[in-house]
Amino acid sequence: MKAAMKKFLNGMFWSDCRLSLSVPHAGTTDTAIAIFEKNLASITWHHMSLFEHIPATLSETEAILQGREAEGICDEHRAQILNYADGAQQLMALLRKDCFALNQENASLLHGYVGKEDALTWGTFRNSNVTIHGVAYVPPRFTELGEIARNGFSFLAEHIEPATAAVAAFLFMARSQFFHDANKRTASLMMNGVLMQSGYSPVAVPHSDAEEFHTRLAAFYETGDASAMMAFFSRAVGNASFFSA
Repeated sequence: MKAAMKKFLNGMFWSDCRLSLSVPHAGTTDTAIAIFEKNLASITWHHMSLFEHIPATLSETEAILQGREAEGICDEHRAQILNYADGAQQLMALLRKDCFALNQENASLLHGYVGKEDALTWGTFRNSNVTIHGVAYVPPRFTELGEIARNGFSFLAEHIEPATAAVAAFLFMARSQFFHDANKRTASLMMNGVLMQSGYSPVAVPHSDAEEFHTRLAAFYETGDASAMMAFFSRAVGNASFFSA
């Protein structure tokens, strides 16, 4: 199994033991979507703080999503928060229409909202090579991204159970760097898409775990070994499954 993972997931692999996420099963996709929608401000707040270090509080994030002013939050950060929420709305629309799938088309569609006027290009895979600040690992060449996405997404959808596939999809997308920017933001929506499609409640990684998250993520980038990140998600996401129904 490890060899297959590395072959189809751009060198990514993890221990064969089944990931055990303490994520409640909502019962149906519709119920999971309702939970996601009700807690969208909290999910947005955690992930924008974690991924982009946006200094908005939860109440300020709620104000921005409601179209109200939030003093001290710059226009760039305000736009990023609104973009993430727009991507979340599109994710819910895909799920309601039974059109969500773990594929390049949906990832690009969500990125078109999340990365709008923020990434160098948005709504499409990157068209040049990139590096990741602070690590020696170099993401794949842009000419290889289509094949990597097809192989990786198909492998996860066909061979990995949904809760594990959701986390693995986030990590696979983050390490592959399919987009010029907003990779983790887009990947977090795809992760929740996989969970909700299978009736699991949505999740968020608490911003309070940011230091451990970024340290473990950098190590994962370098080696492709996702075991430590899987263990982190199992604990951190389980602790964050606090969303009210």
